This record gives sequence, structure tokens and C-alpha cells, in this order.
Amino acid sequence: MEMSDGKKKGLGRTILHIILMVPAAALIGYLLLVLVYLIPRDKLIMGLANSVSALQQDHSFDEVITGYQSSRLDVFTDGAMLNAALHDSPDSPFRRAVACSQYVYKDKSPAQGFIAYFEPNEPDGETAYTRYWHGFLIFLKPLLVFFNYSDIRVINVLCQTGLLFLTVYAFFRRKLTAYVPAFLLTWIFLMPFSLPLSLQYSTVFYIGVGSLAGLLLLHDRLKDKNLILEWFVLTGLLTSYFDLLTYPVFTLGLPLTGLLLIQNEERKRDGLPWKGWPGFIGAAFCWGVGYAGMWVCKILLSIPFYGMESLRATLSEVEKRSFVGAAAEDYTYYEALRNNLEMYRNPLYQYLLILYTLFALLFLAVKVFRKQEKLCFQLLLPILLVAALPFIWYFALTEHSAIHAFFTYKSLTVAVFACLCIPVLLIGPSHRE
Repeated sequence: MEMSDGKKKGLGRTILHIILMVPAAALIGYLLLVLVYLIPRDKLIMGLANSVSALQQDHSFDEVITGYQSSRLDVFTDGAMLNAALHDSPDSPFRRAVACSQYVYKDKSPAQGFIAYFEPNEPDGETAYTRYWHGFLIFLKPLLVFFNYSDIRVINVLCQTGLLFLTVYAFFRRKLTAYVPAFLLTWIFLMPFSLPLSLQYSTVFYIGVGSLAGLLLLHDRLKDKNLILEWFVLTGLLTSYFDLLTYPVFTLGLPLTGLLLIQNEERKRDGLPWKGWPGFIGAAFCWGVGYAGMWVCKILLSIPFYGMESLRATLSEVEKRSFVGAAAEDYTYYEALRNNLEMYRNPLYQYLLILYTLFALLFLAVKVFRKQEKLCFQLLLPILLVAALPFIWYFALTEHSAIHAFFTYKSLTVAVFACLCIPVLLIGPSHRE
């Protein structure tokens, strides 16, 4: 009875934390945007102007490695991000932090519009982006005071390399070394040659891999303090705040897989059956609460400045991007799925998967037949559910996934990582004899 009461109190505290976390994060995120909108544009203009040449050389369909569609740069989104940093207005920073406006040039992409501004050409107008937080501006604007677009790309290379090493170290420290090849192969499928060169690709990478590394390093502390669910809320909050709907499910799938890996090692150590369904489902749900809650807060913040029109415009955009909008525009789920899978049509990806599969089968054979260890299928269903996340996402956002496959394909790395982890997950007793 005492345990039951303790669990109820713990659940109550968790619910209270989550209820407080979402509006608190929204307030902090909003105030941070207000602060960066206080930076005079004169301080940024040199960094912005020196970014033009890089955008002129790159095009939306450029491939870093010729013949590999997965190495395509996302110059379109990067142009929008730089355009948002460029925009100036006499409005108060409180209104600007909600609007995150950009200059508009007729028949020009955001990147082309950014270049046109410095030719110089007067913009044809401007547009507010109230449906996204544009949280990346809290880093992009200060960086542009000292650096340009090319410099930031180099910084991305350094930071992502550092995060990669940190994550590998986290696997070793957690004694999950057998999963390192799966993680590194997943990184290859993210196409690391173009990843640091596109700002928005990088944003999601930092959150997803950072959440995984943090969970591996801090799991025991988080578990002792009953903060695992809050960790996933935080990951969802950050994703919603920084991302422009590129491959957000990556930030759920990676740490959720990491949670299963940790739980599996605990199961093997204790020799007990896995009983992690509540934590597994709760973590996924809490990520969704953080992601959706932060997004809703942005819409609510925009209403005092733009009225209900911002809400109507956002709902209209959601409908357009979903499977409902796909039907209206004659896009099918099959088309969305095909477009994303075709990004991996190069034989090299197939050879890597075949090679890994052969090694995995050898690993299983050695473990089972030489050491007489049993196969345990308890975690097979939850890991397959994680692997299904990208396909569920493509269905929910069919129109968006069909049109923007050149970056939404990165969601498939969730399935890659989850499936590559299966051979190691299968090893070990399901309970004490």
C-alpha cells in the first residue's frame, strides 16, 4: 500500500512538472527571442553580407557528393533562416519575437530573396511566420555578429564531431559498446557530408543526438529522481522551439531507442523480465506533450498581436501538410514513402546494411551457440514500434513528406538505428532460472 501511495505521489509530481514545464519553456523561449531582437541589425549586417557569396555558389538541388541525393543541401531553409535574421522593423521586439518576419521577393526563394536584398533590390513585401518559434535565432543572430554563414558551417563541423565522440563515449561508459556500430552507421545514413553544411539539418541533429547522449550519461540520476519523463518533455519542447518541420521524429526515436537499450541491460543484469511498457509509452507520450504543447503556446502568443487570423492560418497550413491536404493535391502515402526511400537508392547504403546484417548474424551465432545464451524477444515489439515512427509520421504529414523528401528522408534513420540495435537486444536471459 505504501508503494502504491508512493507511486501515486511520484506520478502526481511528474504531471505537475510537465504542466509547469510547457508554459515555463514557452516564456523563457519567448524572452530569449525578445533579447536577440534587441541586437541592432547594424551589428549583424557584416556577417549577413559576407554570407551572400556562399548562398550564391550553393543551390537548393546541389549535391555535396554528385549522384547521392541524400547529400543534397537545404539552401531553401537556410535562406529562410538568414532572411529571418536579416529582417528589420520599427515594431517592438515583443511583437517581432512573435512574428519572426521575413522579406518577400516575388518569384524568388528565401535564399534568392536574401541575395537580392544585397544586390540591392527593394523587397516586394514581408511575411510573418507565427506558426514556428524560430528558436534558432537565439544562436544564429549572436553568431552573425562575429561570423558569416561559411564560418558557422565550419563551427557545425567541429561541434557535430565533438557531439559524435561524446555519444560514443556515453555508449562505452554505459557499457553498451555493442551498439556503437549501429549508432555510427546511423550517422552515415544521416549523410554527414551535408549535415553540418545546412543549418536546419544541424539543429535537429544536435537535439536528437544530444538527447540520446544525455540520457546515456544521466539515466541513473534521472531515474533516481523520477525525471525520465521530464527528459522526454524537454526534448519535445526543444524540437518544437528550434525546428522548422524537417525531421523532428528523429529527436523522439533516438532517445526512445536509447531508453530501451538501457532497460535491456538492466533486464539482463537483474535476470528479470522486462516490464518497461509504462515507461516506454509514457516517454513517447511526454515527447508529444512537449512538442505539441510548445507549438500551441506559440500560437497562443501570436493571438494578442495578430488576432485569430494567425490561428486560422496555422490550422489551414496543418490541414494542407497532412494526409487531408495530400488527398486534395493528389499526393498519396505511397508516393510520400517512395520519394523518401529513393533518397537511399545508392548501392552503397544497401551494401552497408548487408554487411552489418552478416556481422549481426555471426554475432548472434557466437553468442547463442558458443555461450549457450538464450534469445529474448521481449523488446522486439517496442523496438519495432520505434522503427515504425517515420512511417507513421509520413502518413500523418503525407503532403509535406512527399514534397520535401530531400530532407524528411532523414526521419528514416530512426528505423535504421532501431533495427540495427535488434541483434544485440535479442541476447540474454529473459528471467532467472
